Amino acid sequence: MTRPATLTVNGEARPLTPGLTLHALLRDLNIDPARVAVGVNDDVYPGARAPHRTLEAGDVIEIVRIIGGG
Repeated sequence: MTRPATLTVNGEARPLTPGLTLHALLRDLNIDPARVAVGVNDDVYPGARAPHRTLEAGDVIEIVRIIGGG
């Protein structure tokens, strides 16, 4: 039996929908790209500049919310 393809988002396994992009993942999670930084494997992007990169099985994504202070 074949296991469903998954990726890891902030430490939790998540099923991978074929053709899912980084932008679509943020949208599905109700996350405003302008307020996060995203790491995909060894690549880091300011969320608003995250490419329309297609995610693959086994990818590890870390989403960090940017919080201003002072």
